[in-house]
Amino acid sequence: MDKRISTLLFIFVIYFIIAVTMCLFVPVQHFLTAFLFGISGIGLFFLFFFLWLVHRQE
Repeated sequence: MDKRISTLLFIFVIYFIIAVTMCLFVPVQHFLTAFLFGISGIGLFFLFFFLWLVHRQE
């Protein structure tokens, strides 16, 4: 099998396992939702902080 196809299948299997786990277990749903929003918030903070640093150095 092509490496790209096996990579896509691996990503799909991981996604499917996460989706089924979130449907069956409410605590996992809460944890993954909080983790997703927490990581995205921290990522946005570091993005704007980095842009502020770059703009400040000019």
